[in-house]
Amino acid sequence: MGELQSKGLWGQLRERKVTRVAIAYVIVGWIMMQIGEVTFEALALPSWALTLLIVLVLLGFPLALVLAWAYELTSHGIRKDPAGNIEATTDVDGYQDGAPSIAVLPFDDLSPKGNHAYFCEGMAEEILNALCKIANLRVASRVAAFQFGSKGADIHEIGRKLKVKTVLEGSVRKSGDNLRITAQLVNTSDGFHLWSRQYDRRLEDIFEIQEEIAKSIATALSVSLQQKLDHRQQQIDPKAYDFFLRGLSYFAKHTTQDNVFARQMFNQAIEIEPEFGRAWGGLAYTYGFEYMYFNASNVNLNEARRTSARALELAPNLAESYVSSGIAHCMSQDYKEAEVEFEKAIELDPKNYEAWYFFGRAKVHEGDLARALKLFDRASMVRPEDFQSVLLQAQLHTSLDQKDKAIDVTRKGIERVRAVLQMNPDDNRALNMGAFALLRLGEAEEAKEWMSQSMVNAPMDSIIQYNGACFFSLAGEVEHALDCLENCLIKVGNISREWLLHDSDMDNIRNHPRYEAIISRFPE
Repeated sequence: MGELQSKGLWGQLRERKVTRVAIAYVIVGWIMMQIGEVTFEALALPSWALTLLIVLVLLGFPLALVLAWAYELTSHGIRKDPAGNIEATTDVDGYQDGAPSIAVLPFDDLSPKGNHAYFCEGMAEEILNALCKIANLRVASRVAAFQFGSKGADIHEIGRKLKVKTVLEGSVRKSGDNLRITAQLVNTSDGFHLWSRQYDRRLEDIFEIQEEIAKSIATALSVSLQQKLDHRQQQIDPKAYDFFLRGLSYFAKHTTQDNVFARQMFNQAIEIEPEFGRAWGGLAYTYGFEYMYFNASNVNLNEARRTSARALELAPNLAESYVSSGIAHCMSQDYKEAEVEFEKAIELDPKNYEAWYFFGRAKVHEGDLARALKLFDRASMVRPEDFQSVLLQAQLHTSLDQKDKAIDVTRKGIERVRAVLQMNPDDNRALNMGAFALLRLGEAEEAKEWMSQSMVNAPMDSIIQYNGACFFSLAGEVEHALDCLENCLIKVGNISREWLLHDSDMDNIRNHPRYEAIISRFPE
C-alpha cells in the first residue's frame, strides 16, 4: 500500500498547491535576502540583522507548507481544507466546481403491469458502464447510485451525498417488444435539465439507444467518449438479452437465493443465444460467488472453470471475462495464472472494481498479504464509497500484527459504512461487516445491534448467519455463538467444512461440547 500512498500524497501536494507555494516561497525568500544584502549595509543596520533575516526566512518555510496544506485560497477567501487524508473518498469538497461527474439512477418502470424493474435497472447499468469508459468523467458506482432509486428522488440531495454535478434519470415503458424510453440529464445544483430525449423503438434497438444516450451525455458534459460499438453484441436475440438483464438484477443482490435465480436467468439467455459471451461470464460469476462464499464444492469449481473458459472464448475483449477466469484459477489454487487473468482485466478496464477486489482476494488465498493490501487499497479508490475493500485491509493489518494501522483503516471503513447505511439502513452487508469493525474499535453495544439486525433481515442467508456465529464468538458470547452456528449449519444452508474447521474466529467455542455435537451432524 506504500506505493499507492506515495502516489496519492504527491497528487494531494499538487492538488492543494503545496508545491506551488514551496517554489514561490523559495523565490520570494531569495529575493528578500538579496535585497537585504544590498540595503542593510546602506541603512547602517547591525551585522546580525542579515543573519536574522535569513533565519526567519528559513523558519517560515515549513510554516508556509503547513498552512498551504491546511488552507485553500478560493474566490470566497481563505478557507480550511477538510481533506485530512490522502485516501480518495466520496466526501469531495467543491465537487460542483471540479471535473464533470454523474450518477445514473435506475429508470422508472412505467410498463402496464409494473413488472420490468429488472429491465430498467439493467439498462441504466449498461449506460453507466459505457460512461465509465470516459477517462475524464467521474461516475458514481451502481452500488451507490441505485440505492436512491429514481421515482421521487431529491436531485439536490443525491448531488450532495454522491458528490456529483449531474444525474441521469428516466423511465421505460415496455410492452411486448415495444419500448418507450425517456431520459434526462439534470444539474444537481439547480435542478435544471441539461438534456432530454424520448425514444420510441423496438427491443432489438436497445443497444443503439444505450449508445446514443451515452454519446448525448458526453456531448452535453463536453467530454470525449472513446468507445467502439460492439456489433457482435447488437446481434444478440432480444429475448436472450432480456434474460441476461434479469440475471444481472438478481446477482447484484448478492444473496444465496438470488444467486440461484441469477444462474437460472443466465442459463435461459444461453439456451436462446448459445454464443452470448456476457451471459457465460455472468454464469461463471454465480459459480465463483457460491464457491468462494458458502459452498466450496467440486461441482462449483468445475462449473466455474468451464463457464469462465467459454466466456473468455466468446468475449475476449471484456474485462469481466478475465475476472471470471481469474476467480476460477484462484479457486483451483493456480495463483500464477490467476494473476495473469486479473492483470489483463485491469489492462482492459482500469476502473473495473471487481478486477481489483477479486485480485486482492486471490492474493489473500495465496498468502501474499502485502500485495493484497495494495490491491484492496486500489479497489477502494476505484469505488470511493466501498467499505468492503477498506475493512478487509483492516483484517490484513491485524494478521500482519500491525494493530495501529488496523485501527486507522477500520475507522475509515466505518465512515464509509455509516454513509451507506444513511442511504440504505437495511443494507445487510454493511451492517454485517460494520459490526466486526465496531467490535474492533471497542463499540461492542452498537456492534451487537448491527449484527443482530442483519441476521433478522436475512434469516436464510448462510453468509450472514455464519458471520453472526463468528461475531458472537469473538465477542465472548459462547452460547449465543453456538446457537447461531447451529441455526446456520442445520437450518439455513451450506458452509465449507474445511473453512469452518480452520476459521480462527471460532477459536473461542471450538472446545465446547456443543461445538463438537453441531459439526458432527455436518456432512464431511
